[in-house]
Amino acid sequence: MIIKILSSSASFSAVRYNTDKIDRGMGELMVAKNFGALDHLSEIRPQDYINYFKLLAAGNSRISKPQFHAVISADGKSASAWELSVLAERWLEKMGYGKNPYLIVFHADTDHHHVHLVSCRVNRDGKKISSGFERIRAVAALNALQGIDAEMVCKKDIISAIAFRFSTAAQFKLLLENKGYRLRELDGRLELFRYGKVFGRVDMNLINARLSAMDKRRAAQLRQMFFKYLPAYSPRLVPVPISDYRSLSPVRYSSEFAAFALKKLGIEIIFHSAEGKLPYGYTIIDHPSQHVFKGSEVMPLKEMLSIGVSSQSCEVEVLDRLDVLHLSKQVAEDYYLGADIEFHNEAVAAEHGVNDITPLELKDDIDDEAILGRKRARKGMARINTR
Repeated sequence: MIIKILSSSASFSAVRYNTDKIDRGMGELMVAKNFGALDHLSEIRPQDYINYFKLLAAGNSRISKPQFHAVISADGKSASAWELSVLAERWLEKMGYGKNPYLIVFHADTDHHHVHLVSCRVNRDGKKISSGFERIRAVAALNALQGIDAEMVCKKDIISAIAFRFSTAAQFKLLLENKGYRLRELDGRLELFRYGKVFGRVDMNLINARLSAMDKRRAAQLRQMFFKYLPAYSPRLVPVPISDYRSLSPVRYSSEFAAFALKKLGIEIIFHSAEGKLPYGYTIIDHPSQHVFKGSEVMPLKEMLSIGVSSQSCEVEVLDRLDVLHLSKQVAEDYYLGADIEFHNEAVAAEHGVNDITPLELKDDIDDEAILGRKRARKGMARINTR
């Protein structure tokens, strides 16, 4: 299970987002609780819920964005709608929202069952429900409800990453960053933390001892797989807006081919871009062979973008939320659970600095050192140029 706190809002737009899903047969209202007289009505409009939330929020004018919106997602279909809803109610209680009005809506339109939770950050006394260390408390509460030891999970993640074959320390760091950890080197050890709390450490000497040469045979196999499937699945890069603690940028790129490769082949493609810039390279995490490759070791980015599509369609395209949902449910699920639900179609590009979209050319596939090297070094993040 994972929990993500989505962005706040003044308009409680998450209500309509979820009720629209219900109307389209893509969601199911599981719980509507603590709405006073509304609880006894047989037919309630989305606006009725919104008005109730707004009336409650009016009790504290200092809270400009009173919407509370979160998602609890299962691994695949391992939990039913009822199980997720029961867990969500218990989680809301631990987070201080148990007596507030809230909605729980189940979604089964992706590969992962999940529920959306919508409430108000103002309680009936006009006081703001605490948001201090909210993300830390959110994860801790969910782990406690499941009987999970977060430090033990971190140890398993480190062991899993060490089992991979990687040629640079940066590639090892990427494996852990990809699991949601922030990293920093301190006194010869790599610290793994989330929301400012350290969950594990690994000796840099151990990482360096595990460095190995790139597997040229496997790289050749991957190249042939790319040639086989790229004509059928578009490599067109899609900027997906996110607001997630895992990301260095408000935009992450993906493609139809990347979504297919992950879902069907177990090959994860991570595109690298500087803030406000187009991707200049990528890394391959080959899960079946447990190997990390620098993308250019398998296929240069420009070559990937040119296979099976016209030169015009190699351009990066800004798509709105529904377009990307249609492009790939897996891409949408992976990134939108951390996305700002307030995005409007016409504002996506302007808000994220990607409004001037031009074709990706070879000159853009440059070394990371000039762009992010120093910045990532200061933050203890992986230096992409060494991948």
